[in-house]
Amino acid sequence: METETRIRAAAVGLFASRGYAASSIREIAKEAGVSNAGIYHFVDNKEALLVDVMREMQRKLTDATRRALVGVSRPEARLSILISGLAGVHLTSPKTGLVADTEIRALTPGSGAHTEIIAMRDDYESLWRDAIRDGVDDGVFRVGNQRLTRLALLTMCSGASEWYRPDGADDVASISRELVGIGLAAVRARRDGRETTLDEVPLFAPADIPRADWEPGEVTRPVWRER
Repeated sequence: METETRIRAAAVGLFASRGYAASSIREIAKEAGVSNAGIYHFVDNKEALLVDVMREMQRKLTDATRRALVGVSRPEARLSILISGLAGVHLTSPKTGLVADTEIRALTPGSGAHTEIIAMRDDYESLWRDAIRDGVDDGVFRVGNQRLTRLALLTMCSGASEWYRPDGADDVASISRELVGIGLAAVRARRDGRETTLDEVPLFAPADIPRADWEPGEVTRPVWRER
């Protein structure tokens, strides 16, 4: 595995378990198996490393989602893809998802990096906002507060990684499917006078779910011994 990927894996593992503020660049270097000086050949500083992880994961998610939505017009179908895609990301790359969701608070307010990440998130969330709005406008969804509904569904998907266990009774595909069902019920999706069922909507293809190549737990790291 490339050194840069090992560094990202080490950073994400520490940020997820201890928090960004409590993790030092020295600890990241040790976990990644590089020297304290050597790590700066790959990253400028700890905040830049966090931004790199956030930027790359958000780009992967947004690009994959836009591809999955090509040719999909019905709001209920779009919402199904959005839910199954976001849930899939958080179930397959849980630590990266946790860091990307919670550590934006660590970015310097007003900085170019902070503005960039916020803009990338807004661009992604616009897909959700548009799907819910179009569903309401078409009479397919019955939603009182579109903003709160969107935030609730986003939180449902991102929170799945907190209770999911790879050795549990349900796999990623079945969990994502169930969450789509909950989402459709939340917006009270109906078409032609009847409730929309899971058999009538597409799901994000498991093979197309974007994954973090650096997700901890899937890498083998060399041991660096300080001299």
